[in-house]
Amino acid sequence: MRRLWLAVLFASSALAQEPPGLTLDPSVDYRFCGMPPKRDADGSIHRSSAVRAAAQRAHPCPATGQRTGACPGWALDHDWPLAAGGCDAVFNMTWMPLSIKSCAWRPFGPLCKDRYEIQIFSDPIIQVK
Repeated sequence: MRRLWLAVLFASSALAQEPPGLTLDPSVDYRFCGMPPKRDADGSIHRSSAVRAAAQRAHPCPATGQRTGACPGWALDHDWPLAAGGCDAVFNMTWMPLSIKSCAWRPFGPLCKDRYEIQIFSDPIIQVK
């Protein structure tokens, strides 16, 4: 378990050196946790504000270069969606322009990442409209 935790920890940084005696398996995607996501009382997927803040400290806003505060036109996004078993962790987050990420910016268009992820990661029997 400790070995897996260390692998996940060090997979988060492209610049991180593997500690002596630990070799990461290149065939493993450490962004996938495989657990059902935690849900809030209203049923929405819980996202940790501490993880979001840590991700912004690790990777400054592309628009402002700031490590805290708002990032106009950009959003932190999970590479591997939480709904599909992704980890709510810094190494699973990246900045994405809102014009690509958010369906709110393209309310009638099918080409936003959120709708794409629902179609790709959902049960193939379920039709998303």
